[in-house]
Amino acid sequence: MLRSVCGALLLAVVMAGSAYSAPAPAPFEDHYADVNGQRLHYASVGRGPLVLFLHGYPSFWYQWKDQMAELGKDHLAVGLDMRGYNRSSRPEGLAPYEMPKLVEDVRQVAEQLAGKGKKFILVGHDWGANVAWVFALQHPEMLDKLII
Repeated sequence: MLRSVCGALLLAVVMAGSAYSAPAPAPFEDHYADVNGQRLHYASVGRGPLVLFLHGYPSFWYQWKDQMAELGKDHLAVGLDMRGYNRSSRPEGLAPYEMPKLVEDVRQVAEQLAGKGKKFILVGHDWGANVAWVFALQHPEMLDKLII
């Protein structure tokens, strides 16, 4: 019973992510990362050390626009649209949204943007915070800071 309720909730989360899809407004830039078998959209601003933002439910990268604009003054501020949200891939079923896959998405995006072996700052809110916590537990060597 609990598994079917959780599955239904996860499906609702995935479907809610399709509510909005528009290009990033200036000064943000739209990009895509092909990682972990998915095409993930992200918006970025600035240059420097990576700060990667993970949004909550049922939001997308734009939730972080104000923080990204400020941190983009001396960092590469990136708001990721996690799989199933906004302009990122929307794989079908529940299995593609299991935590190990979400964590691997973040790992591969971070390696592409920061560089392999480089540390970065990870920021998460709500659902994104859950992913960020698990990421930190599994890959502490990749993080300079974790902000929840």
